[in-house]
Amino acid sequence: MADLITADYLEIDPATAERRQIYRMLVGSVVPRPIGWASTVDGNGRTNLAPFSFFTVVCVVPPMISLTIARNPDGSEKHTLKNVRQTGEFCFNIVTEPVWKEMVDSANGFPEGDSEFAKTGLTPIPCVKIKPPRVAEVPIHFECKLHQVIELGPNRHPLVIGEVVFMHVDPACMTNGYIDMRKLNPVGRLNGFFYSTLGEILERKFDDGQAR
Repeated sequence: MADLITADYLEIDPATAERRQIYRMLVGSVVPRPIGWASTVDGNGRTNLAPFSFFTVVCVVPPMISLTIARNPDGSEKHTLKNVRQTGEFCFNIVTEPVWKEMVDSANGFPEGDSEFAKTGLTPIPCVKIKPPRVAEVPIHFECKLHQVIELGPNRHPLVIGEVVFMHVDPACMTNGYIDMRKLNPVGRLNGFFYSTLGEILERKFDDGQAR
């Protein structure tokens, strides 16, 4: 422990560091990150599909998830955010190993109006309560209604919070009522051009003092 305390660390002050350096430290340290693969439609009903790795669950009752959708370098909004603002809806699709390459390809800079479903060969299928389609090739989908867009910091970095209004879960990825990670086989985001599967799954029980 003494060696750790006296080690020579790279010292970074976000107030003076370059934005790119801050980004590299964050995305290289907070890993692996779940991927929010969001499908949307624009006001004309044209489909869009894009992955975002600043994604998490934020509430259980009601169920809510968040997507942080960075602006384009020129400050304009990405297609996903524009669509969510227009329609108030998006669908979150769980990324699994069989379609991880298609997920990456859906991040390419296609012109607005071009469908990533068509570009990647993925299959859009209808949702129940929202207009955006879901990805047929994955086993879990969360249909979401927009709850709030919070713009953070001087660059107005958009944090999208959506309420989950309907869920689709393939029983094939479940065991005894729980989602089975070995059956689901999700993919996480690392940094650069790197992604990860779960690898070895560790288990250690704990007692949080709550009645079960």
